[in-house]
Amino acid sequence: MSDARDPNHVGVSVGASALPPLHKAWLAALTGIHNPPSESKATCDDCVMCGGVERSGSRVTFSPDVKCCSYVPHLANFLVGHSLLGEGRESIEARIARRAGVTPLGLGLSMDDIHRLVKTQSHFGRSSVVVCPHFVEQTQGCGIWQTRNAVCSTWFCKHDRGAVSQRFWHAVRDLLIAVEERVADRCLTQGGLPDEQVRAVLGHRAAVREVIARANSGNAVPESAPDDDSPDWYARMWGDLAGREEDWFLRSAESVTKMSADELISQMDGVRHLSQAVSDRWDDLAVHIVPDRLTFSPGAGSEATPDVLRLIGYSPFDPLVLPAALHADLLHLDGRPVAQVRDEIDPRGTSLDATMLGLLHDFEVAITPEQ
Repeated sequence: MSDARDPNHVGVSVGASALPPLHKAWLAALTGIHNPPSESKATCDDCVMCGGVERSGSRVTFSPDVKCCSYVPHLANFLVGHSLLGEGRESIEARIARRAGVTPLGLGLSMDDIHRLVKTQSHFGRSSVVVCPHFVEQTQGCGIWQTRNAVCSTWFCKHDRGAVSQRFWHAVRDLLIAVEERVADRCLTQGGLPDEQVRAVLGHRAAVREVIARANSGNAVPESAPDDDSPDWYARMWGDLAGREEDWFLRSAESVTKMSADELISQMDGVRHLSQAVSDRWDDLAVHIVPDRLTFSPGAGSEATPDVLRLIGYSPFDPLVLPAALHADLLHLDGRPVAQVRDEIDPRGTSLDATMLGLLHDFEVAITPEQ
């Protein structure tokens, strides 16, 4: 597939991709990767995780009324503006009207959002206590698909190359999150707002991040943040723009649309290592490595039925499903040289050929001594 993007612009539409248009253009500008791989097994439009164990291969399944959308996304100011121009406008307007977590940086998490997310972490994909405000119940799809954020764009329930693909997408996620933040900050600081208002907005973001860090480390989350969602707080966040939030977000989107690749790259001082990490993981996708030694080491939740093996490796959502007849041969992978094991179980090496061994390694069902 050719890339129709103007190499001197990062805010124009591009062809279909695993990523939304803007993020795809950013990735190309920062890494030279124009066509990141689509994950063919992660069928978002017909969720494989809602199809039961026979279809998904996993005993961990999702509920159709929430899928992987049991999450409240932070939408940067420019993404909010782009979303206001799309089919998901109503859900964006509803979040703005609610005011909780809404600042000139975008649509963030309120304290209520954080509390609900903490309570439902162990029920991801299965509890409708938290459902993305942009989830479209009638179609079980995303109302802002073309303007979704970096986290949503790079999360897949299944990966064609298992952990190898996942590591690539995690690196892309980290890079694009950094881009989103720096571009949103650019919109904030160059938007003509008073310095005092800018400091208040950035201070609120820091306070919310501290609360989220506490939650992620297992500590109790306070009932209220240092800045709550009161009318006074909202007035500090928005000042003279209160009531004209949509205008601000649309203006932010317009400024990003005009942003050149050189301007984007100039925003990335201090995090250029993230681009290199993506390039390194991209190179990993280009090769299939079969280590000299492997140990068969399926994780908790793996099972053997009369017909198939469901082997948990890098993710409980994406077990490696193999014929049950392979089980006896797999048990021979005990850390000895792979060549010796293959000679032992089959002189022709047909059951554990290079393709099968690569698959076991990709999905981290068979690991190296170093792992």
